[in-house]
Amino acid sequence: MCDHQRKLYFFESALTPNTFWVGLKKIDFTPQSGEVQTLDLGENQDHTYAGDATTSFAQTPPYRFLGR
Repeated sequence: MCDHQRKLYFFESALTPNTFWVGLKKIDFTPQSGEVQTLDLGENQDHTYAGDATTSFAQTPPYRFLGR
């Protein structure tokens, strides 16, 4: 679910008891930042987050797409 006015993205899993969200206003999406970040949900989504999980993102290498 998304709240477009407040720019929040909510996530709820059937495997964990909590709902958490990401504040999209707090993330730098500009190409100048050069950062790629991910939120580790764990194997089978077993990492539990509650509330604002924006600060739980960690820098990671970019995804490598398989091409020709």
